[in-house]
Amino acid sequence: MTLDELLQPARFQPLLLALYGPELMPAQLPVLVSQWSKYYFAMLWQAASAGQVPARFDAVTVELDARGLPVTFMAAQAPYCASFSDVLEQHVRPLIARLALLGQLPAAVLWGNAGDYLEQQLKDDPQARALLTSAHSPLFEAVRYEAEGRRRRRTCCLSYKVAWVGYCEHCPLLSGTDQAQ
Repeated sequence: MTLDELLQPARFQPLLLALYGPELMPAQLPVLVSQWSKYYFAMLWQAASAGQVPARFDAVTVELDARGLPVTFMAAQAPYCASFSDVLEQHVRPLIARLALLGQLPAAVLWGNAGDYLEQQLKDDPQARALLTSAHSPLFEAVRYEAEGRRRRRTCCLSYKVAWVGYCEHCPLLSGTDQAQ
């Protein structure tokens, strides 16, 4: 199905319900959209490193696994983004705008997820490094390293709001002593 079709409330909300269950959906909608976006961004940055992100957001077709998580995407007869900056502008920006509305959550949470996965997967790539270090990029310093080397996200992904998920290991809400326990 196309990404545009998938991101319609009538399609996306049942997907989240099937994936996370009625005990979390819709009460934890912002958390669930944030968590789903992590899977998408992991897939997206891998595709970007191979030059395989379609340049037209509206032409993207997404393949989901049996659970409803994204595994790949493609576009029929569409050119591909030429750089990570193009991916950011032509794919990530419209995706985040849609997900923020669907999930009723701040776009900063989603930008943090996008930057976190870019940094995890491709921090040594010069294009990725440029997006993560430019003060003009929404991914600027999505991740920081503390003096003792501990990796810390700039923004929280909200996972702590669901008890069985808990705090992520790079949560900005935890102090170094909290993580040592």
